Amino acid sequence: MALGLLGLGVRAVPALVDDDWLSVLSAAAAGTPSPVAPSPAGPALLAGPMRLTEPSANSPDAKRVDRKPRSTVVTAVPATGPGTYETARQQVEPASSRGRLIRYNVRVEDNLGFDPDEAAKFIAAVLNDERSWRGTDRWRFVLVPAGEPADLHAYLVTPGTTNALCAPLLTRGEVSCQNGNRVVLNGKRWALGADAYGSDLTNYRRYLVNHEVGHYLGYRHVQCPGEGRAAPVMMQQTKGLAGCRKNPWPRASGD
Repeated sequence: MALGLLGLGVRAVPALVDDDWLSVLSAAAAGTPSPVAPSPAGPALLAGPMRLTEPSANSPDAKRVDRKPRSTVVTAVPATGPGTYETARQQVEPASSRGRLIRYNVRVEDNLGFDPDEAAKFIAAVLNDERSWRGTDRWRFVLVPAGEPADLHAYLVTPGTTNALCAPLLTRGEVSCQNGNRVVLNGKRWALGADAYGSDLTNYRRYLVNHEVGHYLGYRHVQCPGEGRAAPVMMQQTKGLAGCRKNPWPRASGD
């Protein structure tokens, strides 16, 4: 059946948390204003005492050439980390010549256990897939290495650092978020997945990348369109499928 665009057409606020057991809503319930994140052009406010560093072209991150490969499988994620990162060294060109070019890099928190280059290759494969956002012909993505300028930063970090990078949004160490020009992937979810996907960790990770990048592109959460239908990628599939079928892609086969 023909390809269809799932869950598009609703604009998002500049920063959104993945899954609403968190919340901008908690702030409203407490009688405080809903948090407003910085624009993609500016840095996010960070909570807590962590030292959050950004690698530069002269940093050890950019020069490191002899590190040992790490596993793509991590079953135990520390609750907190140092708040410092290793940036992937790879460059992956866009799979399309159409749409606005978005330059992004991938940063993995030190001591988390995931290999930055392996994580970056996975994310690049997702974003270059024609079923992902580039298939809309509105955007195309290039993975840039450490030391190169980037529009978007994808972080794979511990739950504690997720909380810091997502502040003032409340992730409570459980979920991921988009905050300004940051897509923050919670290492706990990356390692363990979610009940809705069962043992299918590969497709859950694809969903997580597409969902959070979707927020960066301007889309907010949507609901299951009907029993047995493919879940829109902007549905909060981490919380459950509400009768829909799991689906990690913005573009998928028709129902």
